[in-house]
Amino acid sequence: MNDTAVTGGTEEDRMDELIDLGRQLWNHPEPGFFEERTHSILKTAFENEGFQVSNFSGMPGFSAVYGGGDLKGRYAVIADMDALPNPGTGGYIHSCGHHMQGTALFGAARILAERHPEVLQHLVFVAVPAEEYIDLDRRKTYADKNGLSALSGKQELLARGFFQPLEGVIATHAAGGKGRFINSVRFMNGFVVRRFVFHGLSAHAGAQPHRGKNAQNAAVLFLQACAFLRESFYEEDHVRIHPVLFPAEGQSVNLIPDYARVETYVRAVTPQAVRQTALKLEDAAQGCASALGIQCSCDRIEGYQPFVVDQDLHDLASLQAEDLGVPFVDEAFSAASSDMGDLSQVKPAIILGLPGSNGLFHNPDFSVTDEETAYVFSSEVLAEYLAALVRKNVT
Repeated sequence: MNDTAVTGGTEEDRMDELIDLGRQLWNHPEPGFFEERTHSILKTAFENEGFQVSNFSGMPGFSAVYGGGDLKGRYAVIADMDALPNPGTGGYIHSCGHHMQGTALFGAARILAERHPEVLQHLVFVAVPAEEYIDLDRRKTYADKNGLSALSGKQELLARGFFQPLEGVIATHAAGGKGRFINSVRFMNGFVVRRFVFHGLSAHAGAQPHRGKNAQNAAVLFLQACAFLRESFYEEDHVRIHPVLFPAEGQSVNLIPDYARVETYVRAVTPQAVRQTALKLEDAAQGCASALGIQCSCDRIEGYQPFVVDQDLHDLASLQAEDLGVPFVDEAFSAASSDMGDLSQVKPAIILGLPGSNGLFHNPDFSVTDEETAYVFSSEVLAEYLAALVRKNVT
């Protein structure tokens, strides 16, 4: 299959074509805000099915509607497009399953066009860039160049008011587990980013180490402080920190390091817990630096809000699982984060977890274990859920 429509033929042909679409997206992983091939593949598929596609300005991604009309009162159906770095290869990999989201987005739209075309006037299908909050310096450069105000796709669309006229938001995500099921998570962590930069003084590491001030030592001391702080976190706050140490580029072993950076997310299930934990880390970083005569600065970057599912959308997922005769996985909490959290703070929202993968997220061993389940069954589930949603709330 080339970048063409997934349409026509027998039901078996259409199933094969959805699987081929999933493989095609898997084979072209791209980083956030640079999903040009992914954009083209999905846009072409929607256009060849008769959808009216509107590109987003300044970034990849689009919205697609059937039969025209404005967005007021519609439900948004969302798929992320970006991939993650593949450790050791210098490339990227869909190790969070966003290629599965894109396939289900189009697959559900096509199924509805064939079986339930009357509900499409109440839906808008949205392909969104840059969900993974990584490569922040590169993103900032991209955002400045292209006039963006945010570093994630959904946050940018929120800032533009894209979601304001919509009734709610339905997203999907790969979910780990065996067999076929429907999953819905009730709560997810929010987070902020903290970058701690330690500035010391370089000197000859062999002859005159006493003339230097080792910034890396201060950073390592701070890593130990992070480890010791973990026992101060309340279990119910679901706090997660995961600091990473970055030396200066080109650092020589014969020079006392005069620069080191520690970057971490600070995750928790409430904004208050996020703020309190971030302040603990800031105090610890300053204390570790001061103990060794090192200067420390902190770069504060906002991340994502905690995700809270809409109860009515959650209950409908349970009913759909019952109708389909598959288990419903009512997931109380996930310590992961998504810019769906920002949307859930202003609109009814749900993330439908779909099967077919091994669940090794953000791992180079992530894989689709059952292509028919991942691409075809997931499309069917999403289509039937959307049809039930529209009939319950609109028609």
